[in-house]
Parts: sequence; C-alpha cells; structure tokens
Amino acid sequence: MKVKIVVVFITCLIIISACKKNNAFSGAKIYTLNDYSPGAHYSETFTYNANGTINTTVDNNGVKTIYYYSANGDTVTAAQVNAIGQTTTATEYILNSSQYADTAQGELIAQNNANAYTYDANGMWTQVKTYLNHQLTRTDNYTNNSAKNCVEIQHISNTNVSTYDYYTFLSSNANTIGVQNMGQYYFGVSSADLIQTDVVIAANLDTTDIITYHYDYNGSGYVDTAVAYHRNGTLADSVTYTYY
Repeated sequence: MKVKIVVVFITCLIIISACKKNNAFSGAKIYTLNDYSPGAHYSETFTYNANGTINTTVDNNGVKTIYYYSANGDTVTAAQVNAIGQTTTATEYILNSSQYADTAQGELIAQNNANAYTYDANGMWTQVKTYLNHQLTRTDNYTNNSAKNCVEIQHISNTNVSTYDYYTFLSSNANTIGVQNMGQYYFGVSSADLIQTDVVIAANLDTTDIITYHYDYNGSGYVDTAVAYHRNGTLADSVTYTYY
C-alpha cells in the first residue's frame, strides 16, 4: 500500500493519533482531507462500511485503495487498484487477538516492505519496526503518558543513531482527525488529544525545530483546519477536513 499521507505534518498527526474507538472518540468520520504543504497538494476522499471501518480511499491522482477484511477477523488487506480494477500493490496486516496489527507485509511492488508493531495495555503503540529487503531499517519507540497521549518518539536508524520528537497536547480539545476518524481501527489506540507542539531533537541532542500547531473547528467542534508553523514562523503545513 502506498504511504498516502506523504508530508511530515500529517504523518506526525497520524503516528500519535493511530487509534480505534476509545472513551474520548467523537464518532466523527472524515469525508475529505486536503493537505496544502508548501509547494504541494494532496487530497483523499474516504468511504466506510456499515460498521464504521474504512472501505475505500481515493486520492487526488485518482489512485483508489480498497480495504478487505477476512471473515475470521485476523487480517486486513489494503489494495491499490488502477483505472481498470487491477491491483497494483497491497499491504496485508496480520491482527492479534485485540484486532490490532502485529505485522504488515507488502505485496506485489511493495513486497520488500514490512512493519512490526507492539502495544501497551491501553492499546497504544510502544514500538514500530520498519523493514526493507528483510533488513531492519528503522525502529520507533513510543512513550505514552497516563492521559493516553504519546509524549515522546525515539527514532533509531539502521546505524543505531537516535533522534527524537517530544510532544505536548491541547488537553481541552478532543482529537477528531486521528486514524479512528478514518476507520482504521487495526492500528490500535491513539493519543486522545490534539498535538500542540513538536520539539524535534537531533542525534547530538540539539533542538532542530519546534513545530507549533493551530486548529479551527466546525459547528460540531470537529477540526476543519490544522496549520503547523516552524519555529522561525514559516508554514510547515495546512490541512483541511470535511466530515460525513
């Protein structure tokens, strides 16, 4: 499966918002996502099954991803199809007894890609390992607090070099733009709140950036615009959302 969210801003939101329905879940279902990163534009439209799980996505290039669920509930397959309905690439997620993805294995042109996931008692990611050509290329270790927010990610490269992201959150604002709002419950349980800041730390422990997030909301209190700025004041990204 293609990595559909291609910019750092959206990736950051999803990494610590990958979740299934939890006590704070708003029930909001995202209809469209439009990312206006500097110099680029990316969009997706989402449809859902009757039980709220993701059914399809279509991006601004016309690429369609269809999600298939095994009858016994132990796999989810995300398959990209071309204009004549042929599957061009796919990722199969193997689910554990909690129906969270333990592993992800690419197929067809993505066959050399794989991931492995572990979770804490709340169902939040504690580690994600990324493999290419059967070699471990990256390990991400997650630290979660009692408020069910991911406050730190340690990124370890294949040469054992570590960099870090440290997050703060808007505790009064429920997260309506997590993966739970995209019906991708197989990714576990998310940070409950919206990111406020991301402090980016280099391998030498210097602070290389402080990204600040700002949100506007629609009449239901759902995020309709999320904007991020670098510490020098320049725009990192701007994303808009609509809902069903």
